Amino acid sequence: MTISRHFVFCVFPVLFLFQSLAAHAQHTLKIKVTDAATGESLPGANVRAEGTNKADAADPNGIVELKDLPGKEVTLKVTYVGYQDSTAVVSLPYPGEVFNIALHPAEEELEEVIVSSTRTNRRIEDLPLKVEVLGLEEMDEESTLVPGNIASILGDLAVITIQRTNPINGNDAIRMQGLDPQYTLIARDGLPLYGGFSGSLGVLAIPPLDLKQVEIIKGSVSTLYGGGAIAGMINIISRQPTEKTQGTILMNASTLKERNINTFWSGKLSKKVGYTLFAGANLKSAIDVNNDGFSEIPEHEDYIFHPRFFFDFSTNSKLNVGWSTTIDNRKTGDMKAITEQPTPAHSYLRTEKTLRNVLDVEYTHFTSPRNLISFKTALSAFTRDLSYPYREYPDFRYKGLQYSSYSEVSDRALLGKHTLVVGANLITESLRRQSDVIVPLTDYDFVTVGAFIQDDWEVSPKFTIETGMRLDHQNIKGFFPLPRIALFYKPSDKLSVRLASGAGYRAPSILAQSDPTPYTVNNAASVASEHSVGVNADINYNTHLGEVEVSLNQAFYYAQVTNPLRVVTDTLAQRAYLENQNYSGKTLGTDTYAQMTWKQWELYLGYNHTEAIQQYTGLNNPMPFNPKDKFSTTLAFAVEGKWRTGVEGSWIANQCAYAYIYYFGSQTIYPSFSVPNYWFWAAMVERKVPFGSIVLNVENIFDARQAKYGKLIEGPVTSPTFRAIWGPLDGRVINLSIKVNI
Repeated sequence: MTISRHFVFCVFPVLFLFQSLAAHAQHTLKIKVTDAATGESLPGANVRAEGTNKADAADPNGIVELKDLPGKEVTLKVTYVGYQDSTAVVSLPYPGEVFNIALHPAEEELEEVIVSSTRTNRRIEDLPLKVEVLGLEEMDEESTLVPGNIASILGDLAVITIQRTNPINGNDAIRMQGLDPQYTLIARDGLPLYGGFSGSLGVLAIPPLDLKQVEIIKGSVSTLYGGGAIAGMINIISRQPTEKTQGTILMNASTLKERNINTFWSGKLSKKVGYTLFAGANLKSAIDVNNDGFSEIPEHEDYIFHPRFFFDFSTNSKLNVGWSTTIDNRKTGDMKAITEQPTPAHSYLRTEKTLRNVLDVEYTHFTSPRNLISFKTALSAFTRDLSYPYREYPDFRYKGLQYSSYSEVSDRALLGKHTLVVGANLITESLRRQSDVIVPLTDYDFVTVGAFIQDDWEVSPKFTIETGMRLDHQNIKGFFPLPRIALFYKPSDKLSVRLASGAGYRAPSILAQSDPTPYTVNNAASVASEHSVGVNADINYNTHLGEVEVSLNQAFYYAQVTNPLRVVTDTLAQRAYLENQNYSGKTLGTDTYAQMTWKQWELYLGYNHTEAIQQYTGLNNPMPFNPKDKFSTTLAFAVEGKWRTGVEGSWIANQCAYAYIYYFGSQTIYPSFSVPNYWFWAAMVERKVPFGSIVLNVENIFDARQAKYGKLIEGPVTSPTFRAIWGPLDGRVINLSIKVNI
């Protein structure tokens, strides 16, 4: 018994000592990280030994050496931008010289971004034209931040400025590359129907929840879609059906008394029939933000119903049919007239009611793997009923019905190294007056017939030449030839260079530039069309700096518009009409941005500088409402499946505005003045929960408002004069949204 005890007390400590020494043995391990598909090394990949402080980035050969690893085994976690995370358990000491780990590309990186606006349906990296795409992820995020429209997310881009067109009706318009809003073409699924009378109100009030992506083409693309696309084009792409039934319900409320409820459903009715359905309601109460007695936020009701059906007749033939109904009602003006009833002392009340119905059809058929024939058409009926006091017309009212259509047939063929697109289109616009008020504006019918051809010639794997020509004939203004050329050079996967030039035009249309008044006259036949020429160039570079993915883009642009049209009001003759101005508009600018991604962090930095002038004989006057400098930034942090938070800011500088616009007969005077610079900041935090997500968002954190620098409205309250709008009006806005995924 004594010997046994002595043996236990002596041997067990010795064994424990050996086990401890083995557990604390120090080992060195070499790891090589490669691409699972190509076998290429992945320099910069991060390797970490779990439970220790041992971690390092791979050298240019993809090798990581971890020293002083304790224990009998180690768990390695490997991460690299664009690849799925990998975990491996290695026994120590490792008998081989190098332990190999192969990473697989992340699934989202395998999804190529295909652009439809350029007609060739090519990858965004290989396009001769510079296109920026706000994808499904951005649309999903924006749907919880600003559920009612896409104006906010477009304004985040440095090259785009969102301009409020009126201090009381809440309508926004887009300025691109320093040019006025009427020079940017807006299309839905490649169908440009937001023009003339229907383009003057609520164009950007499209909920992001209904969208797959937004494609932004900078510079003249009139050759692709006809008149109006002088500054650029914004194509809003609807979502496609999913294989399994999916549903989303979004509820939102803000401190500006805005309430939103939007729903989106998608799925398959059968193997060959799919569907998407969006339905939403956005409600706002009138608010006088700066306490001047007038509403900066209108009383606003907006209802949207948008079903689409997708028929796959075969692998070669597809048909899409959609219907969209939008009801938009607004009350603006004197707060007492809005909330109570107009009285002689508070009589200024502006009401606007619109109804938009659109039927769209698209049919595509592959006659062979290298040839696609497509036909698409859209028919739109837009009714707008507006009334407001106008000088000696205290009960002025105008109601008009606009019918418009866009039809196109095209053939896309792959012919060796050429991608050839040939097509023709028909565009119609008809206005019919429905009110009894005597207005000089008469009914009109615009008909444009066009033919176009585009050739993408891949001269070599690194160099592509794209040429195009369009010939339009309009029943009022005749023929418009529109040539275009674009060059694309891609010496490596990291670097690409583009250069493009094209001509554009815009046919006269008074309702595309102003609301009807008791004096409005349609004199489109007596004035010349606007013409333009533009040049765009950019250099794009993508690389990895260790674990940081970096994308850099430097763009340059120039545009000149001749025979610019403006609405002139002759107070003596009581006529408002179009007139060609005796100057040419010119813009010259640069657009710079950098995007960086590191682990869960994303950073966007953008800077735009534009010199926009109205060039008279020997004189250069600044173009109004155009910021010379705009800086934009966004910083976001995300924990997959749990949290997402971000902050964004924009700095608007060196902006010029018009104080008033006086008209004396045929003489036009534009007194202008410089306005203060300002910052616009926003921040958000999103919490993922099992049923969806909850988002808290703050827009305009520091309450930047134009009203802080001067009055928005002058004169008697019964007949007010509205000053030009150059800055934010809404002030700070906080909203809380809940998204439920079903």
